[in-house]
Amino acid sequence: MVSSADLLPVARVARILGISRERVRELAHDGRLDAIRVGRELLIDVRSVERRKNVVKPAAGRPLSARMAWGLLWSLSGHRPSWISPSERVRLARYAREREPADWPRLLSCRARVYRARMLAGPLARLREDVHAVISGPVAAGHHGADLMAGGADEEFYVDAGRFDELARSRRIRLDGAEANVVIRVPALPGVLRPPGSDGYAIPAAVAADLLDAGDERSVLAAQQLLTRLGEVPKLG
Repeated sequence: MVSSADLLPVARVARILGISRERVRELAHDGRLDAIRVGRELLIDVRSVERRKNVVKPAAGRPLSARMAWGLLWSLSGHRPSWISPSERVRLARYAREREPADWPRLLSCRARVYRARMLAGPLARLREDVHAVISGPVAAGHHGADLMAGGADEEFYVDAGRFDELARSRRIRLDGAEANVVIRVPALPGVLRPPGSDGYAIPAAVAADLLDAGDERSVLAAQQLLTRLGEVPKLG
């Protein structure tokens, strides 16, 4: 649960990150900063500000588009992204060779919008079996062979945009970062969650990307394990 001491006003976040207030609001709207509204004021979770400053570390150069980001994740996970051209596949192979995992939070930031939400036990159990969702985070990392236990962490999912909208409209999901028990990522590209032959878990490279976004030492090491299993031996400088 987030206390009032963990919430920052937009103006202060803008000063910390060295960006405009409007840019802070855009990042919150896109799910790249965790935010809640208290009355008419938008407040930002300090942990997401620290993550963006110290883990994402925005730098010069654009992140990959959603279609290229998912093309990279599919390719690394052993699937063939049909929407990627031969020349784009060459470009993605170069990214896979040259980009360190430390670059992934910025490079792949357009793959999905991120929400921290509250769900009751019944809807949450049904989401685990939903064909329009896949499990990610520590649970999926363990499923794919990484040495990372879920513990008391929030459950994590990727959920198709249509299903997410349905859950939000029916109030089976409450977008409330203050009492969140689930992290939901809504991919910015349709039809990418379940490649042929996959199961109810996010593909390994997407799970690795989520762990790298978390930024803590255990998550980063688990991401390294997943990438090594996929044949990528990353440099973790």
